[in-house]
Amino acid sequence: MKRALIRTAYRIGKLAGLFALARRITRRRLRILCYHGFTLDDEAAFRPSLFISGETFARRMRTIARKGYPVISLDEASRLLEQDAIDRAPVVITIDDGFHSTHAVARPVLEKHGFPATLYLTSYYFQQGRPIFQLAIAYICWKSPLTEADLSGLGLDEGDALGRVLLDGEMRGELAKQLFVAACATFDSPGRIAFARRLAERLQVDYEAIIASRKLSLVSPEELRELADSGMAIELHTHRHLLPEELDAGLREIADNRAVIEPVTSKPAQHFCYPSGIWSAARFPALRMSGVKTATTCEPGLARHGADMLALPRVLDDSRVSQIEFEAELSGVSDLYRDLVGASKRKAASLSVYGNWVAETALPVLAA
Repeated sequence: MKRALIRTAYRIGKLAGLFALARRITRRRLRILCYHGFTLDDEAAFRPSLFISGETFARRMRTIARKGYPVISLDEASRLLEQDAIDRAPVVITIDDGFHSTHAVARPVLEKHGFPATLYLTSYYFQQGRPIFQLAIAYICWKSPLTEADLSGLGLDEGDALGRVLLDGEMRGELAKQLFVAACATFDSPGRIAFARRLAERLQVDYEAIIASRKLSLVSPEELRELADSGMAIELHTHRHLLPEELDAGLREIADNRAVIEPVTSKPAQHFCYPSGIWSAARFPALRMSGVKTATTCEPGLARHGADMLALPRVLDDSRVSQIEFEAELSGVSDLYRDLVGASKRKAASLSVYGNWVAETALPVLAA
């Protein structure tokens, strides 16, 4: 109900000219848009916080083009921020993780408009060339046509204790979490692949179709080269989709990530995105020692001169965000509202629109 009221208020405000006014007021603030995956099939129904349809993404880009927002590179934006030279309400487009759909769906849309973009690539599954294990387990539990199943004998250390389980509503999500944790504790990387196949067979889901569709897989090295050749900047998102606070572990994550990216792109990777939006000042030393120029969070908002360049906010866009909400963020209306409610209530104000984003999109990776 609250979100419906917000949307209604936005529509009224737009008709009254408040969106145009907000754009002028916030013209010296940078809009950094955040996307993840783009739908090839039913991904948005499975995980609406992570995927957006190609049609919706194309509509968002048409809106930006039609309304005349300048789209600039992240590299240029960081320079303008530091020089206090942001003007005309510029937009930066960023895409996290590196799903295959970035190449298959987003690239043609961006090329049509001539928009530069930044892809933050997490590299473990890029090297593996197979579905992200956590997402595969969750998708199998979500996709199963069964209402109950016997999950004993799957080879988990705790597996036989599962026995017969119900597959109903939120139980599917909870079951997926339980299976993911148990499988990571039991198997190495090849063992997890075999487990996913066994689970899919038990729950009557076509695992080969998941592999063939690449809906839960990342871009290939060839596709990454094509993205880089098209002008997309390929930047850092850690190797295993996590950034520990401990210095040596943090440095390792960035170094391992960079060692995969730079040989493909032949360009230095100097910008960073926190995995799952989990960030803290304790992680800054590893970033600084690694030569990172900027780091983006998943804190909603527009970036301004004077902001910490290692904690830049973004505008999160996904299947749950309506067109009017997107335009409210783009115009700056939402950011002005966050200013109005004050820093102590900014998170609550953002959750009214975005929900518990970090919890729904966390993709930890346990490398063998």
